[in-house]
Amino acid sequence: MPKLKQVPVMATEVRMLKSRATGKTYRLSIALPLAYNNHERVKIVPLDESRDAWPVVYVLDPYWLFDMATGMVRYNAWSHRTTDALIVGIGYPEGRSIQATWQQSLAARTHDLTPRQSDRSEMYNSEWLKVRVKTGGGPEFLRFLERELIPLIDQEYPADAAKRILAGHSHGGGFALFAMLQEPELFRTYIASSPSLDYADNFLFTLESEYAEKHKALHAQVYLSAGELEQVVSDEDETLTNMYRFAAVLESRKYKGFSLVKNVFPDCNHAEAVTPALHAALRMALRA
Repeated sequence: MPKLKQVPVMATEVRMLKSRATGKTYRLSIALPLAYNNHERVKIVPLDESRDAWPVVYVLDPYWLFDMATGMVRYNAWSHRTTDALIVGIGYPEGRSIQATWQQSLAARTHDLTPRQSDRSEMYNSEWLKVRVKTGGGPEFLRFLERELIPLIDQEYPADAAKRILAGHSHGGGFALFAMLQEPELFRTYIASSPSLDYADNFLFTLESEYAEKHKALHAQVYLSAGELEQVVSDEDETLTNMYRFAAVLESRKYKGFSLVKNVFPDCNHAEAVTPALHAALRMALRA
């Protein structure tokens, strides 16, 4: 059987970037706005936009979400109610096989997207992935975004620094909230789909409480969501309840400069909820 040839998403680039902060090499998938093809302005009907800079959507877990986010952003822009954007997927190098890529990328993302170390999470993930999984690399990964990746994108692409968006699901959603509480003005919009708020004994609740003790303002726009079916007591899945709890806490603070949209998607479980969540959140974040 002949080897399958990979088909890239139209008008995209792939770059490898070695990080000083994390020590990891990242595979960056970068989708250019269609009216900025080959790094030059072009007329693409109906996306004929005269812009010097575009919003940038930073997508975690791009193996699942990059193609989806790119298609949504481009197709929605036809309506002229939202804009096109640069889409930056932050992934990992491919392994020697699909199985190896799956294992290595999940292990790497679990380390990068968790805000603190957890023995319980490491044991659970190492067992089912059949590879060693570490946790607690979130602070270094955030430093990579802030000091290495974002400056690269801002320097080499037509990026609007005032319209950065960070999108994540599950651990990615948890990381988006962690980033918001550490560097609230690094991104304008934080998309947290089905965030892992129970991770490490509800650490993000503790972090938010510590933030509230020192700050009256939180200059960020947040889209927080979960699926209706993410509440299964027998499996100790409290994603939906925790989403409501975290939203209630944020709303009670009355932070200056803060806005929150929360949503629950009917008849959706953890895996299914990300599609409608990403679509709705990107429509909100990219309003023309």
